[in-house]
This record gives sequence, C-alpha cells and structure tokens, in this order.
Amino acid sequence: MGIPTGSVGLNIDPAATGLETARRLAHRADESGLDFVGVQDHLYHPEFLDAWTLITSLAATTRRVTLMTNVANTVLRPPAQLIKAASTLSTLSGGRVVLGVGAGAAPPATAAYGGPQYSPAQATGAFEEAMQVMKAMSDPARRSVRFDGKYHHISGAHPGPFPAQPVPIMVGSYGPRMLRITGRLGDGWLPTNGYAPPERVPELQRVIDEAATAAGRDPRSVQRIYNVMGTITGDGSPVFEGQNLVGPPGFWVDTLLRYREELGFDSFLFWPVNADSEAQAALFAEKVAPRVRLPRQPLDQGAQR
Repeated sequence: MGIPTGSVGLNIDPAATGLETARRLAHRADESGLDFVGVQDHLYHPEFLDAWTLITSLAATTRRVTLMTNVANTVLRPPAQLIKAASTLSTLSGGRVVLGVGAGAAPPATAAYGGPQYSPAQATGAFEEAMQVMKAMSDPARRSVRFDGKYHHISGAHPGPFPAQPVPIMVGSYGPRMLRITGRLGDGWLPTNGYAPPERVPELQRVIDEAATAAGRDPRSVQRIYNVMGTITGDGSPVFEGQNLVGPPGFWVDTLLRYREELGFDSFLFWPVNADSEAQAALFAEKVAPRVRLPRQPLDQGAQR
C-alpha cells in the first residue's frame, strides 16, 4: 500500500504520559482523511514507549491510515529482525506499514542501551549494510540470504512470510554518503525541515538523484516526504521560528504547495510543536490537508478486476 504521492500525515509523540492523546490523534487521522501517521523511535528515552509496540497498538484500533516509524534506529534494531517485524505488521494490518529508517542518533545513549557506539563513518557503513540485508530479506524470490559484511552477518536466513507488497523503506538522511545510499537503495527520502532546511534541499535532492541514476534507477521512483515542524495559528502574520513554520492555515497551504513545486517533495508529515497537539491536528486536518493532498487516481478497469 505504502504512502501515495501527494499524501499528508501527522506525527504522533510516543511519550508514555501522552498515550491516550496518541490514540486520539491516530483515530482523528484515520477518520479525517489523513493518509499516514509517524512515530519516533528512540528506545533510549525513558519517557518514550517502544515505537513498534505503539504502532502495532495503533494499527489494531485504526482502519485505513498507514503507520510509519519516523525513523527506526538500525543500530539498536538488527536489520533482519527489523524487516521481519515490519513485514509482520504489514500482513496483520492489510499493508498499512511503511518502514522509516536511519543510521541512529545519540551514540552514547545507544551504547548505554547495549548497542555499539559507532563513529559517523561507521554508522553510515553499518546502515548501508542494513539496507542491503533488509532488501534481500524482502525479496520473495530469495529462498535464503547470506551476507558477510563488516557490521552485519546473515548465514543462510530463510526470509518470509512476505506481505502482499514489500514494505516500503524510507530513509532519513542528510550527509552525502547517506544521501547516496538513499538514491541507490531507498524507496524514499524522509528528511525534517530542522535538519534539511528549504535552502539546502535542492543540493540534497541532486545527490539523491545522481546516485539513483548511477545505480540504474529512475530518480522519480524515490519518494520524497518532508517532515515539517511548526505551529498553525488562528490568525496573525506568518513567521519562522528557527526552521519551524508558524502562521495561519493559508500560510501553511501556500508554503507546502511551494515546497512541492520548488523543492520536489510530494508528501508532507506535520509535526505540531509548542501547542496543543490535538487542536493542531484538527486545524491541519480541516484547514490545511484538504488543500495540499492530491486527489487519488481511480483504478483502471483491469486493476478493479
């Protein structure tokens, strides 16, 4: 199923103290026509719930919205087990799972939780191997997988069972090596405006496109989803607080449409900040999303049959 081009989504805070809010936000997204929700994966934060357990719970209480890790830490989550978990939840939810992944943040906290404390170069190398393992373990044509890398070793693992469609793998990436990995191996790019501000995006997009082309891929096959943090106000003049957008609904609509036209993002994930998340979700779903979301193309007669 994945996330269709032109989608709009909502990020949900995994704090344990906000569990009921998270459930209400997922229900609102499901009922209001939003396409997907994202959940952070920071195992080492004591106040955060485990992302996979949370999205499994949310999948059980929603009907149509897609759920995405935003993004899963491949240092603390071994890739063969990670893609197995994603494929399992996809099967259980009717394909409503997208796997967002990253090379891991906060190395000391990761090490304290039992993972290796990689340097940036090591983390990138380990991530590329993790992507290769996950791609291999997602291939229904593979009867077994062997991988002997510097960081990951798979000795004849039998992949499967497979969901109806492979789980899309979106990559949160910013540095040149990670961007090239995204272009070669990722199904999509999942940056955040705080780390990839609009003025940097064209150059980052160029690196992804060139890597995809060099790998024999059509760059257009790599989906682009922008995490956009900020606050929707009732009125007042629009402003930027750091990279956060702050302004009324019309400002958000104009800005996101410009990001689509000028920066090449096809879909957007809204992160409410510094305001009541449920009120922000309502404003986004009612005032912004309908004017940004692209209409879905109907199935042709052959697909309907």
